[in-house]
Amino acid sequence: MGKPGVNQGRSLRKVGLDFGLISGAEWLIIVAAFLGRYLLQFYQTSIWNLAESFSMNSFEVGIGFALFTVAFAIAAFLMREFKPSQLKTVELISLPLLGITMPLYIVIHGYAEAYTLMTIDGFLSGIIMDSFMTMAGMASVEQWKRQVEQAAFSFWVALALIVAPFTTGYLLGLGIRELFLIFAVMAFIAIPFVAALRGRYALKYMEAKGHSGRASIRSLFRSREYNWAVVVAFTYTIPFFIIMSFGGIYGEMLGLSASTTFYLLAAMFVGDVVTRLIIRLKSPIQNRRPYLVFAVTIALVAAVLLALSSVSVIFLVLAFLIAGIPDGISWTLGLQIANTVFKPEEIATSTSFFSSSMMIMSALMPLVGYMASIIGFTVTFWAFAAITGVLFIIELLM
Repeated sequence: MGKPGVNQGRSLRKVGLDFGLISGAEWLIIVAAFLGRYLLQFYQTSIWNLAESFSMNSFEVGIGFALFTVAFAIAAFLMREFKPSQLKTVELISLPLLGITMPLYIVIHGYAEAYTLMTIDGFLSGIIMDSFMTMAGMASVEQWKRQVEQAAFSFWVALALIVAPFTTGYLLGLGIRELFLIFAVMAFIAIPFVAALRGRYALKYMEAKGHSGRASIRSLFRSREYNWAVVVAFTYTIPFFIIMSFGGIYGEMLGLSASTTFYLLAAMFVGDVVTRLIIRLKSPIQNRRPYLVFAVTIALVAAVLLALSSVSVIFLVLAFLIAGIPDGISWTLGLQIANTVFKPEEIATSTSFFSSSMMIMSALMPLVGYMASIIGFTVTFWAFAAITGVLFIIELLM
């Protein structure tokens, strides 16, 4: 990264909130990804309430969340097989499929059908969001500007994290299954923005010489920064996914309404978005290590607050309020690392693997639900706080 590029990036980052700074192609990606992220956020934060509409218990809710999120992770991992030049086509196929399948919850009744839909839509969401994450930052060839564009993408798309649970809580009276029908329209609205990525708005970086979009997973771990980011992703997603899977159920046990839980989820993602904004304003960042250490520290505190919530619901509220902060840090910096420290032919693989690593801890959610049904939520939360603590130590020692 040459000094002129760095200096120019540092001066340009102060111009508004990216208006006039990033390209028109990047804005097209941001708008389409915002709509896709809204659907993903709505889905993830609503699974517990959707599962309750099928009379599922906590263990079965955990299964549903894991099916959706692990399917997302698998899809994101498989996306490394696609070349960047193929991603636009992938989006144009996957978006309408997601829009068609989401409303089917209105007409199905059994567990098997619900689990099948959760798996299918998790897979489609993984394809859609990983494609957007890989495309973000490809509007420019310069590395410093890609980092700025990637940070801008993370911030603007993150606004959906707040809007989705807030509108869900506000409209919940219409019925959770009916909301899947209403919000599915966003998938179709996103299609023309993706289709517009051509001509003067075509992505440039994927056309760089030698950009094949293929690399081995093993080759990624020669980057120490990438290793840091992956371990942080493993760590923070434990309390993060527990809150999204069981925060509503546990909150109801402590006297909170379903709508209040969705508002708390919206508040949780305010911290997420503010963190992304801070990182956006500081990008390009030379030393990412302090940020990643701070992320795992907050994750550990959130895990402990969850365990203490049996003492007072205040601890649960505090856990909600801070649990999104590590996501804002890890998601933004992890994508920056994946998009800027590797060779052009490795970016699709690095982005896909990082995206899947952020989702893989959801596989623990059925275990969380099962343990909670046997020994109660308090002991279960302390057990997973201990696991979070172990990962915290590993991150510090790396």
